[in-house]
Amino acid sequence: MSEPDPSSIVVVSDLDSRGRLGRTTLTLENGIATRSELTPAGEETIGEFPVKELTNPRLEDLVDATALIADLDGRSVELIRSTNRQNLPLANLEKQLKAMIAGKEVPQADDESRVCPKCGRPLPQYNNICEACVHRGRTLLRLFGYAAPYKGRLIWGSFLSVGGMALELVPPYLQMLLIDQALRKGDGALFTKLIFTYLFVRILILGVQIARGRNVGYLGAKIAVLIRDSLFRKLQSLSLNFYDKRNVGSLMSRMTNDTGALYDVLVDGIPVLLNQLILIIAIPVTMMLINWKIGLLAIVPLPVVLLAVHFFRKKMNRVWSRFWHQWSRTGATLNGTLQGTRVVKAFFGEDREVKKFNKRISDLADSGYIAESSWATFFPFVLFAMFLGVITVWAVGGNAVLAGTMTVGQLVAFISYVQRLNDPLMNLQRIIDWSTRALTAAERVFEIMDTPDDIKDNENAVAMPNVKGHVKLTDVHFGYDKLRTILHGVDLEVKPGEMIGIVGHSGSGKTTLINMILRFYDPTQGHVQLDGVDLRDIKIEDFRRQVGVVLQESYLFPGSIMHNIAYGRPDATMQEIMAAAKAANAHDFICKFPDGYDTYVGERGQRLSGGERQRISIARAILHNPKVLILDEATASVDTETERMIQEAIENLVDGRTVFAIAHRLSTLRNADRLIVMGEGRVAEVGTYKELEEKEDGIYSKLVRMQSEISKMRENVFGEIGELEPETVEA
Repeated sequence: MSEPDPSSIVVVSDLDSRGRLGRTTLTLENGIATRSELTPAGEETIGEFPVKELTNPRLEDLVDATALIADLDGRSVELIRSTNRQNLPLANLEKQLKAMIAGKEVPQADDESRVCPKCGRPLPQYNNICEACVHRGRTLLRLFGYAAPYKGRLIWGSFLSVGGMALELVPPYLQMLLIDQALRKGDGALFTKLIFTYLFVRILILGVQIARGRNVGYLGAKIAVLIRDSLFRKLQSLSLNFYDKRNVGSLMSRMTNDTGALYDVLVDGIPVLLNQLILIIAIPVTMMLINWKIGLLAIVPLPVVLLAVHFFRKKMNRVWSRFWHQWSRTGATLNGTLQGTRVVKAFFGEDREVKKFNKRISDLADSGYIAESSWATFFPFVLFAMFLGVITVWAVGGNAVLAGTMTVGQLVAFISYVQRLNDPLMNLQRIIDWSTRALTAAERVFEIMDTPDDIKDNENAVAMPNVKGHVKLTDVHFGYDKLRTILHGVDLEVKPGEMIGIVGHSGSGKTTLINMILRFYDPTQGHVQLDGVDLRDIKIEDFRRQVGVVLQESYLFPGSIMHNIAYGRPDATMQEIMAAAKAANAHDFICKFPDGYDTYVGERGQRLSGGERQRISIARAILHNPKVLILDEATASVDTETERMIQEAIENLVDGRTVFAIAHRLSTLRNADRLIVMGEGRVAEVGTYKELEEKEDGIYSKLVRMQSEISKMRENVFGEIGELEPETVEA
């Protein structure tokens, strides 16, 4: 692990220089990087490297391992290596070495202790909550916190629960009076009164049950809405970094299945649990009042059963956690297959997908079977234990009746109470099932809600409703995870109204650079500024209003064309929407549809062609009227005629805005004020189209030559096909 003092950094790994398990230490002290290994003879130094002479420190992937490499005197040297399980210290060391070599402030190492301090298990990636050690009672209290706006309903429900359970204790007592006071003494008037009282009590119980059920249904529905709304709001606030490592199926499972389980427990589980707890307390107390000796004997099995239930519930928590995990994986597989249906059919992958899905549902069924079989084994023992209580009352109470120390009515009441005590214990199946499902589901929901927001307003964020569009990047470093840095010290300044073209090989960092400007992510080091203010210090709402984007894959929401164009400005008038569509060269093809602007575009806009979707996306950006515009391959994958129309639309869009345009077709960037050539996460070249084209050894000129050669090859191939075509037709 790394020491906090930047002048003396020590990193210990679990592999030696030959790739075998062993201890290796790299110490950076007094400008020297010293590598040593633990041998049978002790700590042995195997290499010393002057830090100032090292260049280009980088992480390289090995087989199940990672190595920190640097250049020294024109050759590559390995400083240290480790297994992938312990490669975070190497990622920290890479950043610190770069800072040392550049003479900058050495950054602190990221926290490496991503384990629970209580149990030692790995913590989730997005928060510090250990699922194994989470306090179930606190989870339940947090769940009840959503009922705070409905305190009146809760009080009313509690009154109904207590009152209903009190009424449930009356019928056995009335049975005792009927037998001992009315039937034994032949008192007809008392018998009639008791019968009508019995009927009246049952009617009251019926009314309480109806009122309690309606109240619980109302509370459950309202609380479920609050939970789903909170979860959806949280999902909307999370950054792309969260979604990069989550699949849609898992998130859908949290929103539907998990919140559905919470609704079930709020409507049925918790009310039943409270009612049964009241009965478990009230019934033994009532039996004690009638005959405390027999009452004690009747409830002897009760503590044993409750203790067994406590331990069984812990086991079921683990079982249901596995079940919900399998459910998420099943949803993710189904979602991926349905979204990729075209690819599946194109590559004849139906059988493979069926086998994969069958594996998922088989695992899910196995998890469900374990849960059900566990309960099927446990519950009969509960019933048998309670049967011992009943048989004890019959044996002891029956002898007491024969001895004349207990009346028949008291015995009947005792039997009725013991059987009534069996009801809450028999309901343990539902209670345990609901509680484990709900608490597991609640923890999965709260795991999302407790994920910290990466992109959020600072406390002192400033409002910027109007901006000029001056963008500046200073020493920007960024990596999508802690192990790999994508951008390395990017410096760039763009004046208001300037059009910047961004080109480079695939993987050179073009899209990552755009993500920084859009503030989809925050840089790990350096600053991105708009009009001299760091993006992190600008209110997100104001910033988003100033930035527009047209992506290569234009996403359209299910709905009408009008709805999609006006997505950035829902309050736009029809005249404004049509003006934006005309500027995007979309008005003519929209009017050809029978429903015009009310035409339904289908899922992801599948009812429209790629060029039509792209022009609607441009119309959406025009209506949004941003000061900073991002064009990410806006003319890719379309025919020549459509490209011309899109280019005309883009010319209408870029006027008076600061524009960043990514393009593989270099000819589309001839009108850019400057071109930025990215290479290995750095700004490799900057200049106009002509300036860069004239650099024979430059990256850009090589890209131009490669595209020219590819174009000639295509012309030759299609030319030959064109010459053969008439003969083919004649044949």
